[in-house]
Amino acid sequence: MDTERATDGRIAVGGAAFEIAGGSVAGQMHLAARRNNQDAYWWEADAGGLIAVVCDGCGSRAHSEVGALIGARLVAQAVRRLRRSGLPAPRLFDDVRRHVLAGLRVVARQMGPRARLADTVIDYLLFTIVGLLVTDRVALPFSFGDGLIVVNGDARELGPFPDNEPPYLAYGLLPGSLGPGRARFQVHDATPVDEVRSILIGTDGARDLRAAAARAVPGRDGVVGPLSQFWADDAFYKNRDMVRRRLAVLNRGAGPGLLADDTTIVVVRRKPEAT
Repeated sequence: MDTERATDGRIAVGGAAFEIAGGSVAGQMHLAARRNNQDAYWWEADAGGLIAVVCDGCGSRAHSEVGALIGARLVAQAVRRLRRSGLPAPRLFDDVRRHVLAGLRVVARQMGPRARLADTVIDYLLFTIVGLLVTDRVALPFSFGDGLIVVNGDARELGPFPDNEPPYLAYGLLPGSLGPGRARFQVHDATPVDEVRSILIGTDGARDLRAAAARAVPGRDGVVGPLSQFWADDAFYKNRDMVRRRLAVLNRGAGPGLLADDTTIVVVRRKPEAT
């Protein structure tokens, strides 16, 4: 599910200027089942930097888009509040986890009796997270579950996990939760902000998008093309809906679409020099 963005797509971080774009579409499996897109994304920026987050709700649950939508904003807000603490990245994101769990606990308890907490968490609040924090010094990707991160064209696929069961942050709300409930954010390699040309973050559906680069676009001439189109083509930054439109084109036409799963990406690129 696409979300309102908190900026117009042009962002100054320290002495660098960046542009941001994003979009989301429901996958073929959900379209065929007449189910909602269970992905969500959010970004926001201020004088201290940029935070972008994509979330993917647990596909086996009917209402996990609720958690994805709430979670994307809770994670962004927690990172925004805590980033100035000066804590090193692992400890910073341990605090982010605690803050997000506290917010989700309030939501879950407002949705039903405490005796049904586990049902509420499992039915509504299971989602994965892939995010990006850009400060005046570094760009730092982070994740909780599966997805895709591409830094300066170098892709890192997260997952898949055994039995297609990624860790979900909200498992930490379940009493006596072991294993997945104790999972932590994964903090990936930082890139000096002066070296950042482009960074893409995506839900696990973005892995299929990447793999489909050489396939024909349904009902049209041409092929899907590489992920680099999303940071190389100015059109995606001139029209705030263009990423979603491109993803939607790949999922319609005379034949079946190419994206089986819900697919969401957010792309940050260094603003090109004026010519």
